[in-house]
Amino acid sequence: MDFENFRRTGELSDITVIVDKTEFKLHKFPLFTKSDYFKKAIASASAPYVIRLDNDFPGGVKVFDQLADYFYSIPISIDRKNIVSLRSAACFIECNSLSVSLDKHFDEIILESRAKYDLSIPLALLGQCTGEYQTWAKQTHMIDRCFECIIQLLIMDIDLQMDKCDRETIVRLPLEWIIELIKSCPTENQYSILPLVKHYVTMHVLEQNQPQQIISLSSGQNEGEHQSAFTPVTKKEDIPVTTADEKRTIIDEVVETLGDTLQQLPVIWLNSIYEKALELKCRNESTLSSYIIQAILNSTDLDGNMENIPDDVMARLLERMNKHKQDPLKDPNLLAKLSTLIDSYVEQLRQRGKLTSEQFVKLASCIPKEKRNSHDSLLLALDELLKNEKSTQLSDVEREELLRQVDFSRVNEETIAACKNNTLIPQQLITDAALALCLKLRRQLEETQNRLYLVESELTKTRVTSVASSKYRLRHFDSSFRFPSRSRTADTNSYDSSRSSLSSSYLKYNHETDFDYALPSRYISSTSNSRYGSYSTYRY
Repeated sequence: MDFENFRRTGELSDITVIVDKTEFKLHKFPLFTKSDYFKKAIASASAPYVIRLDNDFPGGVKVFDQLADYFYSIPISIDRKNIVSLRSAACFIECNSLSVSLDKHFDEIILESRAKYDLSIPLALLGQCTGEYQTWAKQTHMIDRCFECIIQLLIMDIDLQMDKCDRETIVRLPLEWIIELIKSCPTENQYSILPLVKHYVTMHVLEQNQPQQIISLSSGQNEGEHQSAFTPVTKKEDIPVTTADEKRTIIDEVVETLGDTLQQLPVIWLNSIYEKALELKCRNESTLSSYIIQAILNSTDLDGNMENIPDDVMARLLERMNKHKQDPLKDPNLLAKLSTLIDSYVEQLRQRGKLTSEQFVKLASCIPKEKRNSHDSLLLALDELLKNEKSTQLSDVEREELLRQVDFSRVNEETIAACKNNTLIPQQLITDAALALCLKLRRQLEETQNRLYLVESELTKTRVTSVASSKYRLRHFDSSFRFPSRSRTADTNSYDSSRSSLSSSYLKYNHETDFDYALPSRYISSTSNSRYGSYSTYRY
């Protein structure tokens, strides 16, 4: 029987369903057979049956209209735009047959996004799960499946792209979902989710309004590329209003959840978040500051990073380092990096003519003098500071404080030559520096001579050992080995002759007495007589 006509006309209707003040004239039988929710409602009510779904039903009138068609076996359209609302409504009315079909279709959409490396699909589905569908999407595991797909695509290290809709979707996600995404990502791959988190925090906390561009989510970028590859482009007016308390919560939750992974974000961005944390008095302000310090120390491009950091920002960063200098920085590699960073920054300020005596003292005292790689850059900066006209205004105490920042015993000859004529630097310090350099060079010369002596001794020892080994091989050469002897044929004359007849046997060969041994000289050119005549014996 074709029930579609009854669905359209409402003929013989025996139940009324009200959704947002809209009445649906339906029949108990199709609802009773396909929905446990309506089965319970009909069983607990009496005629005339009126069931209200005003504010509780997810999707409203439009979604229920589709469900009503499904009850009457009328085909309904299912796509990415309505699958979340339909699945939530099917869960609400407890329609198992439709739920199974929608789950299968949802999994197919997720598989398609993985096959196409399309991050927009799971993000769009996740965006639909917000608001009125959030409870039902969580209950039906649609959110979990979107999380899993997003993380897998990010970890694949594919050059993923995000359009404006994707960025707006990220901004509108609840904070607890961002935190859950971070926690769902394996610790060793958390760097892959950093661009997404960075965009979310930027738009909610910093609220930057920058020119639009495509965002690249490739996880193979270095620190400098992250800054340009994931620039927030969502308009400020599109961002949901975030209160100060919400901003504080966002910073604290993200810092606690990401932990050390934060160090892989750009230093400039981290410093901006830190200054906002100071303003909002976040509880993780000190933790964030330590992460920034480690991010600087762990950087593989110190000079490149400093060129991108404004002077005032860099000054505040190093000032915080100075506050944390009592922290146990025992790793010599980190100390060497910090020393290089400070020396390079001092050199940049000196070349631009922006270095002040106060900055010099703060920068030079960031790490202990004995832990510094060298003091050449500091002495050159000090020399220029003291030659400045303003240096005449310095008191003796201030000048002494400047001089105490430099260890004059650890500078090279070029630096000494450059600073020796500065009358504001005591000549005793220059003399001490020269003497220390002489001692250092003498010590290096002695060390070099000792190394050469050791090398020569080793070579001599090797040569003697080689000669002795050669003599040993000659002395113990295998005496059983002999060249094969020459083959000689024993020719014996058996002619009838007297006892003095010649019988020669050529059995041995001596290269020195060859002929004399084989045929004595008295037989050479001798003549013998026999009954066959006479014949002469010649040298063979």
